[in-house]
Amino acid sequence: MTGSTPSKQTPISASRVRDYLFCPHRVFLDEFGDKSRMDPESDLEKLLWERGMAHEKDALDQLGLVVTEVEGEDFGQREKETLRLMTGGTRLIYQGCLSTPSLRGRPDLLEKTQGESKFGSYHYVPVEMKSGSAYLDEEAGTIKEDYVLQLSLYADLLHKVQGVKPKIGNIIDGDLRRVSVKLEPHEPDYQQCLSEIADLLSGKTESEPCIGGICKQCHWWSFCYSWAKERDDVTLIYRLNRPKRDSLRLHGIRTVQALAGLAKAKTLPDIDGISQRALQRFVRRANVLLSGKPVLHSPIEFPKAKLELFFDIETDPLGDICYLYGIVERRGNARQRYVSFFADSPEEEQRTWDEFWQYVAKLKDFQVYHYSSYEKTFLTRLRERYGCNQTLFDDFLQHCTDLYFGAVERCSDWPSHSYSIKLVSQCLGFDYSEEEPGGIKAAMWYIEYVKDPVTNRALKDKIIQYNREDCEAMIVLKDWVVEKNRELRR
Repeated sequence: MTGSTPSKQTPISASRVRDYLFCPHRVFLDEFGDKSRMDPESDLEKLLWERGMAHEKDALDQLGLVVTEVEGEDFGQREKETLRLMTGGTRLIYQGCLSTPSLRGRPDLLEKTQGESKFGSYHYVPVEMKSGSAYLDEEAGTIKEDYVLQLSLYADLLHKVQGVKPKIGNIIDGDLRRVSVKLEPHEPDYQQCLSEIADLLSGKTESEPCIGGICKQCHWWSFCYSWAKERDDVTLIYRLNRPKRDSLRLHGIRTVQALAGLAKAKTLPDIDGISQRALQRFVRRANVLLSGKPVLHSPIEFPKAKLELFFDIETDPLGDICYLYGIVERRGNARQRYVSFFADSPEEEQRTWDEFWQYVAKLKDFQVYHYSSYEKTFLTRLRERYGCNQTLFDDFLQHCTDLYFGAVERCSDWPSHSYSIKLVSQCLGFDYSEEEPGGIKAAMWYIEYVKDPVTNRALKDKIIQYNREDCEAMIVLKDWVVEKNRELRR
């Protein structure tokens, strides 16, 4: 598969810190993997790049920040220019380059602030511009870990360059908020992360694929999935992660087949890190995966209503906007009608929000079906942004049923490594128009569409078709559950 002995230690970059936090094996493969087996750049990576660059320019303009951009043909030239600007006391340095034998980085901004350093009576602190929110949990004040550790790396580089380590780093997030982060409390996590990455890059430790929910957005997805299928790896089972796999291997359980075989045991083994209940669930899922057929293992009662609404929204997650509300109405398991509210530009987000609630206000005797908590969570954020009649809002949410949590996650098992509505509905024979459907791809279409809505009208049609098919996929799922309920009661 790979070699694992580089000629010298590869410098650790901020992007590698981010990649490591999501998947250590990506870092390993980026260093040692056969590049001919990489997939093309994913839709998410394209979106992150485009949104990131656009956000940086917008943030600089809207905040009125006057910066000096570092120029140069290669990293070495840009690093020399960065050091020249720092020595000269430039206030804001944009896209500077810094390195040591073991670290390498390009912070979005280096900001001059008071305090002694080798340059004089000032030093620099790192500032990162992110198109999303800075917070993992804003109420708790928890900053996203990859943001914090990237700032820590830049602070480490600055320490070696200017002789003073910044105590804080700053983030300018998608809402143009400036969020300051105290870096010292995160130093142990940062050092541990560096050590583990260094072990991978030096060949001291190796890594193996672990199939998870975010894997399809990685350029090693096809390689890793093939690797797991060839070995019948247990991480093909939904939610069976790397630590749990390691625990199973200590008991000689390395394959889906071996895990499924525990169903014949009189008692299940005690395995560190996996409760008996979780182990039972994994054994059951292993057998479903081998059978190729989904199973409803406990009945579900759906609310009765004359009008069923299968509801899905489309968002640009990095731009933090909702540009489409889509609903398939169904009356009496027969007549269907698709209704949508589409924002032809981000500036029309509030208009579509208002039109959607005008539609909801006219509904009677209805039940809403959606897939996962995302819709309810995003609606709550939009209510805070634009307002909505509280009684109307609360009544709508009270009539919502989450098919993912209520039916798929809690009461059934599926022969798939992922329980997305796409893969779940495909297990039931539902086909999407697009070969690789997804919300990120739809967001990419939307970004292109709004650049020229007249010329790009076909992209709007594709987005609406994709949204409608998501709603129709939920109908297929719900009807399957109803039919399996009947079988369980016979």
